[in-house]
Amino acid sequence: MSAEDSDLNRDGLRRRTFDGAGPIWLAFIGATLEVVVLYVRKRSSPMSLRVSEDVVWMAPLGLLAIALAIVAACALVARVWRERPAMMLAWFATSTVVFLNLLMLVPGLWHPAAAILAAGMAAGTSRRVVGRLDDAGRLVRKTAPGLLAAAILGGAFMWWSLRPANVTPVATASAERRPSIVLITLDTVRASNLSLYGYARRTSPQLERLAERGVVFDRAFSSAPWTLPSHASLFTGRWPDELSASYSAPLDAAYPTLAEYLAGHGYATAGFVANLGYCSRDTGLARGFQHYEDYPRSPGQIASSSTLIRNVADNFRLRALIENDQHLSRVTAPELTDHALAWVSAHAGKPFFLFLNYFDAHEPYLPPAPFDRQFGPGRRAGRHSPLHHWLWNPAVAHGNMGEAERQEEIDAYDGALAFLDHHLERLLEGLERRGVPDDTVIVITSDHGEEFAEHGVYEHGYSLYRPGVQVPLLIVAPRRVPAGRRLAAPVSLRDVAATIAGIAGLSDGSPFPGRSLARLWAEDGASPGRDAGPVEVIRTELRRSPGQPDWFPSSKGDMVSAVYQDVRYIRNGDGTEEMYDLLNDPGERRNLIASADRQQVLAEIRALLRPR
Repeated sequence: MSAEDSDLNRDGLRRRTFDGAGPIWLAFIGATLEVVVLYVRKRSSPMSLRVSEDVVWMAPLGLLAIALAIVAACALVARVWRERPAMMLAWFATSTVVFLNLLMLVPGLWHPAAAILAAGMAAGTSRRVVGRLDDAGRLVRKTAPGLLAAAILGGAFMWWSLRPANVTPVATASAERRPSIVLITLDTVRASNLSLYGYARRTSPQLERLAERGVVFDRAFSSAPWTLPSHASLFTGRWPDELSASYSAPLDAAYPTLAEYLAGHGYATAGFVANLGYCSRDTGLARGFQHYEDYPRSPGQIASSSTLIRNVADNFRLRALIENDQHLSRVTAPELTDHALAWVSAHAGKPFFLFLNYFDAHEPYLPPAPFDRQFGPGRRAGRHSPLHHWLWNPAVAHGNMGEAERQEEIDAYDGALAFLDHHLERLLEGLERRGVPDDTVIVITSDHGEEFAEHGVYEHGYSLYRPGVQVPLLIVAPRRVPAGRRLAAPVSLRDVAATIAGIAGLSDGSPFPGRSLARLWAEDGASPGRDAGPVEVIRTELRRSPGQPDWFPSSKGDMVSAVYQDVRYIRNGDGTEEMYDLLNDPGERRNLIASADRQQVLAEIRALLRPR
């Protein structure tokens, strides 16, 4: 007998059929541990993980898919080579993936260090297991049924306990004779880049056509320059400093929302949101909606739920290499529109309140063809966004972007606006085909704007300059709102809840502070001036932004801005003040804070902005 035959007989591996059950068993245990950690984090801080209750099956599915791919590849190796190295490779590769997935759950652990540590742990594990395959096989067969049963039962419990409570008020009145209401927020859309507001590029032809049927507000301002507090104010009619909503805290139940109020008056209510970070159920915005769709059940969401896949896919070097910065689980306008129209079809004949949040104008601005080249040559490197890396890639570290890169972002942003506008047309046509009454109230706005370095920073949530807070606002309500009107008086989105309640005939007993905007079209929309300013100052608020560069305005402390009479005022976190001419300085270039003829209005603003 040859030495080779002797070796093969002694360990028996040459005659053994390749068995991938062991590596899959290890991956299953690793996936179970991952789910337990994610569950604890989600329970302790719901907004810390941007995942739904489906994470309890999506995260394991992602890890098990990787393990199955490894085992399948190693099975092929076993067929064309030898079982021993194939088994060693299967255990080593699977162990590395499992240990790395778990180590990535450790806060602050450098990922390259985690990879080295995982590989070392996997080498030791695979060497021990392959030396005792019979024992390992018996352990797998003995424990697999119990582990599977425990995982299914535990997963079901965790899934159920993570489902957000969404108690909808019992209707105390019928809505039969009231109009249906559609409220649309175009996330991250600033007014100045819409042709509806005079922008040279034709970014919003559908909005322009729609404006012929309703009222356009030329100077509408959001209550906050980022999503959650802005929507919270929109839904409750409260200023952000009255509300709990923040980067780490959801909107609590201290004040009723528009959806709760309308549901209590017999409306069918539904929300469809694409901003998964700050419009999901976890944020508290779903209160009052009988149906609310946020996180999709999609391959992208499965990838986002897996710790390993998400971290690998979000690696900036990999993103730059493959030239694709798109979000893994992005909900696109066509998907959102399809789901909303399907719900409307199932609720025909009853007045409804439908809320839609579109996310396609949010960075990294990657509209599909032909919109990606509608206003320029398109991105220079596939679907790579310099702005995305400026914002989030530590290697870029908020360095200067050249004018060519800045223009590339603006071109892509404008293309995203045109794409959104196109799907607004599709939504409205779909509502008409489904027999939605023509007296339906349609309100279209945005939660905040966007900045392109007009004052040094990009994106939003880092300052209170005008590009980040002036938003579109259009209200269409046949027989309730005049057609083809433009109103110049400054308004706040804080008043939208009171306005909708008024148009629906539900002003009596309305819980929403502020005043209905109907007073402006009834009064013919006076232009802003020293005698036509709002009685209450129009506020926009921004709490200090954690984890941003010191030179960002929001890093210096809480900020507040105000529109009052004919000026815009900003008080920065370090106490410095700015004031700009509302009518004649839209770019906010000339600070009037020291102007002698503005001291009286400055004193009035300071008095109005004192803590309540």
